[in-house]
Amino acid sequence: MKDRMKRSNEIEEKVETNNEKKSKVRKISTAVDFIASTRARLSEVSSEVKSKPIGPYHRKKTKSKKEAKRRRKKEKPIVRSHGPEFYFDLNRWKIIDIKELQNLILHLLTDEGRRPEWLYIEKEEEIKKVVFLMIPGLDPSLFGLTAETVVKAKGPLNWEKLQEKGLFGNSDLKLSENLPILPKIFSHGCVTRASGDTKRMFNPTGNLFNCFLSEAQKGSVKHKEIPENIYERIYSCLLTPEEMAQNDYPLPTCMAKEGQVLPDDWVEVPMKASDIFIKEEFTRKNFKILSIDCEMCKSNDLSVLTRVSIVDIDCNVVYDELVMPEEPITDYLTPFSGITEERLKGVTTNINDVQNRLLELVDSDTVLIGHSLECDLKALKFTHPYVIDTSILYTNSGGIFSKSSLKMLSHQWLKRSIQVDDGKIVGHDSIEDAKAAMDLVKLKLNNGLDFDKSYENLIQRLERYNKTSAFIDYVGKVQLLGVDAKHSIKCTNDDEVFTGVLNAISNNRNHIYHNFIWGKFKDLENLPEHENDKLTTLKQLNDRIEKIYSCLPAYTAFIVSSGSGNAREWENLYKKKMNSGVNWTAQDQEIYEKELLKGKIGLTFFRVKSDCENLDESEDK
Repeated sequence: MKDRMKRSNEIEEKVETNNEKKSKVRKISTAVDFIASTRARLSEVSSEVKSKPIGPYHRKKTKSKKEAKRRRKKEKPIVRSHGPEFYFDLNRWKIIDIKELQNLILHLLTDEGRRPEWLYIEKEEEIKKVVFLMIPGLDPSLFGLTAETVVKAKGPLNWEKLQEKGLFGNSDLKLSENLPILPKIFSHGCVTRASGDTKRMFNPTGNLFNCFLSEAQKGSVKHKEIPENIYERIYSCLLTPEEMAQNDYPLPTCMAKEGQVLPDDWVEVPMKASDIFIKEEFTRKNFKILSIDCEMCKSNDLSVLTRVSIVDIDCNVVYDELVMPEEPITDYLTPFSGITEERLKGVTTNINDVQNRLLELVDSDTVLIGHSLECDLKALKFTHPYVIDTSILYTNSGGIFSKSSLKMLSHQWLKRSIQVDDGKIVGHDSIEDAKAAMDLVKLKLNNGLDFDKSYENLIQRLERYNKTSAFIDYVGKVQLLGVDAKHSIKCTNDDEVFTGVLNAISNNRNHIYHNFIWGKFKDLENLPEHENDKLTTLKQLNDRIEKIYSCLPAYTAFIVSSGSGNAREWENLYKKKMNSGVNWTAQDQEIYEKELLKGKIGLTFFRVKSDCENLDESEDK
């Protein structure tokens, strides 16, 4: 009996224990369901908050009314009326590509161009004008930030973030003290990336102005009439002195700065500065046209001449010679040059012999043709003012780092395969390359300079919609990109750019109206080393931006961009890599990739001016 009672009690205890366990399980399950539902709701709320666009004029709330008032008084924010506005969509945020800035301009001023997905534009139809200031140097490094840091940003950088380290990363240089106008106009800086690939970057200005032509648009392009005078056509193909300087050409004495002379081992055709680039004189002369191509080998880090080939306008060979360099050859670069130790055996011709022959073939009435001809002229230690470069003649204005290869151009336009290893010829053939360059130029002369156009200038695209443009920039860029603008100014310094932009802006005193105004300041890009000079430069820039913005008509989209970061070191490495042969190391490549990222990453700032703004008033008024 006792055993039965004991067993009964044990069963009841087990049942009670099981019931407790079930109860605990139910409680845990309920708690888990509650946590899951709470998380789901929090996620929904977070998504709703995140998807809301933030305006570039959003100000972070302060802890107290006194602090808010004190901050408003210090910052003197702009008083706005309700009108067109830019807002950033954080839910679709990404690093801005230069081409998206082009799309934004076209979207605002024409029927084409798509609105960037990261930007919401309120009352966009009321925006009638775009003013774009390109200011190289206004990049992350100015704010003490690195490219590696800012590319990780998940949205626009607000001014509190930008001012954390101060200018140049120096805590003693405060952004709010040296560039106070920027936080007054803009509340965020948007990380921007220049176009390019893993090996190079394209010029941001050229990339912004290159608009792709669809097949339908190509048919409506108004081609310039081909002049009957062949020499007038040749003249239009010549590199300007500015283009020669931009593309690192050795300048002849007649084009160089006063007092600048050639090294002793260089030669040139004696010419007077007053006699060159006079179109009327040029078109009356009977010019001779020669195409040159050279092959080079390496002597340590130097490129040394080992072959030179010259053909005339009918592609007849007028000179072809192997050359024995004075320096010892350390790398024959045979896969490219076609030169071997065996081929140079017994060669006695030296560079002095080549230069003497050049002076017999080339005179003041000669035009030289080549592909990236500056490299050949440097190898020859020879300068000449009249040159045509097919790498530029057939390249859209993306800049020096977006040139097409001679092999690609020959395949595309001449339907000819060159630089092909057919088992007999190893490396390039300089005669073949010189002929290809000559035929490419003749194709342009016969069909017009723009027969091959797959892009058109942004200014030309805007003209399709009867939108006028003003282009204010330094001389070389105006000749390259701004020649079609209704109002263009060739500048030599930032003061002239500033005056030109102000004159192009329509206001009560100036009734000239342009839908698109471009201006580029360069002083910040080349900041002097002395700190006092730096601060002077920054103050001048601050005053210029403030004056320009105050003169803008209402409902003008105002865009300020660095275009890219500091690419000077990368450009030097790029040139080294192109000429380094086997001397390029893994360490060089690592530094190259780091500098490439640094060169690509810049900042862009956006604003739409309202119809009632005062930079000196506070919200308390």
